[in-house]
Amino acid sequence: MKYILPKLKGNYLLIFIPIFVFAAVFYMVRLGFSDLWSDEVYTKSMLDGSLPDFFASFKNDLHPPLYYLGLRFFTALFGLNAVTLRLFSVAGVLATILLGYFAGQRIFGKRGALYFCLMLISVPMLAVYSHQARMYTWASFSVTGVFIYSYLFMTTGKNRDLVLLFIFTVIAMYIHYYSMAAAFVANLFVFLYFLITKNKKCLPHLSSLLLATILFLPWIFMFIVQIKKVQHAFWAPEVSFNSILSCFTIPFTEQFWTSNYSTSLTVLMYSLIVVTLFMSFTKTFSQFRLVFWLSVSVFLGTLFVATIISLISQPILSSRYVMAIVTMLVVPPTILIISLKIKWLRMILLSVILLLGVKVSISNFSFSYGPYKQTIEYISATYPGIRKILHITEVTAGPLVEYSGNSGLSHYWLKAEMSNVDAFTEVHQYNKPEEFLQPGEEFCAVRFHNLELNKQNLDLVLSESELIKTDTVSDNKFKNGIIIQLYLLKYKGN
Repeated sequence: MKYILPKLKGNYLLIFIPIFVFAAVFYMVRLGFSDLWSDEVYTKSMLDGSLPDFFASFKNDLHPPLYYLGLRFFTALFGLNAVTLRLFSVAGVLATILLGYFAGQRIFGKRGALYFCLMLISVPMLAVYSHQARMYTWASFSVTGVFIYSYLFMTTGKNRDLVLLFIFTVIAMYIHYYSMAAAFVANLFVFLYFLITKNKKCLPHLSSLLLATILFLPWIFMFIVQIKKVQHAFWAPEVSFNSILSCFTIPFTEQFWTSNYSTSLTVLMYSLIVVTLFMSFTKTFSQFRLVFWLSVSVFLGTLFVATIISLISQPILSSRYVMAIVTMLVVPPTILIISLKIKWLRMILLSVILLLGVKVSISNFSFSYGPYKQTIEYISATYPGIRKILHITEVTAGPLVEYSGNSGLSHYWLKAEMSNVDAFTEVHQYNKPEEFLQPGEEFCAVRFHNLELNKQNLDLVLSESELIKTDTVSDNKFKNGIIIQLYLLKYKGN
């Protein structure tokens, strides 16, 4: 630990402590506000069963195991509920801030590390995913570590920095495949830097990469299984101008919409990045040139790798995965603010960025991912004769099962090409409606907010049933929020 936590002098730690406390309180705001949505319920399902069952479940998953292992241990200590599931993601953001301050001092200086932490708190995307029981905040933590120790190893050549680069690289490989791609890009940057500068540290670095590859071998079989699953079906859209553009805008906007605040923050942040780009070519900026280009390379390089794979194989480029590399976008503005000689301008920039970021983040904290508990209560109260729910997409399957409780409702699924419903053992899966419905039997088909996915299944049950009534459940937690569509049907037979 002595290498990660350098000795502190002056009052910087006294400044950092209230910043960190603010961050901890801030990320806890409305942590349990939204119902668990599909991916989060899927995360919860991965924690069930024995360890052999746990590892076997990855055949139906598309991620490495480290996040789930950490969450399994965390919830064993603190309990398993919506808040504790998300609290582990909050811990990922706070760990990133701690890393940015204590290790970041060796890059940005003590004052600059404080600026870096404030910039991290200003990123709405970090706030969004701190409220989701998924692995993205820990992916961001791992990539931040890879970035920091890549730079430090290039500039110091010390073995302790290489060891930490190796550790964070392995963590990144086992957290998320986007963080693995980012670690690959960062290490490629380090290798090319040593090659160009003819640095003898190239050989130890290659040795560390070889060891990291060996440590990934136990997972290689499952990795191949997951690749084949992605080839069969994956939900990411085709690569387009809009899909690429969204990867650049989503870090600073609300998750599903934009406002004047988020537009202003986006324009401001990219303006600062562009200014820093031009300044990187000046002599006065030479001190930060390498760290600037490393951060830009990790961000753009990871998106480039994902885009190339998407074009030659199955699309995997998705704006949500930018979360793994989002901290790279605050490195250039941090460098620029450190370099500013005018103190009042520096303080104004920091204040404006922080205020805009917090404002946008709080808007995200008020968003609800769907009225799942509300839907179960509504069906039970309004249609007490209904006992069977047919799910059109997996988006409703897991969450409605999660909140069914003792409602007496049972859940059904018609097999579709793309689904992770296998994770929810309470959902009964069939190939045809006639296998679980009797002529004259009333049931309810549920659809998520006009989602077109698996619509052929909806068309099938509508063609074989008498439509009694259509209804909707609107999320009462959020204005103009997500709706669940209900189709009350009487089965006729095929």
